[in-house]
Amino acid sequence: MKHLPLISIAGLFLIALSACQESPKDTAEDVSEARQDANEGVSKARSEEAEEVGDAREAAQSDVKEEAAKARRDVMLAEAKGRHEVAMEKCDALTEAEQDACEALADAQLESDKASAEATFKSAN
Repeated sequence: MKHLPLISIAGLFLIALSACQESPKDTAEDVSEARQDANEGVSKARSEEAEEVGDAREAAQSDVKEEAAKARRDVMLAEAKGRHEVAMEKCDALTEAEQDACEALADAQLESDKASAEATFKSAN
């Protein structure tokens, strides 16, 4: 008799334990659902990765394009400054009255060339 309550408790425990255990069908459904969630997560991550790679490529191409435009502007400015220096040297061979007009024309050409270089740079971006 002393063991009867203990046996009853053990029996109830086994019944409760079996009630908490998931059936194979429920387990299979849960596994299937977890796989589907994992596949969706991987698919989303791959999509985001492709988007980020695409953005990085666009940024890199944009950076290359901008650097090329800067380099082109720098070349145009160097050419303009070189032409200006040559023109100014030619002005030195003129009379004093002609020098002022020659230098003004050379300065105006330099400013025009600078503006052209900047416009070329801005239109490339």
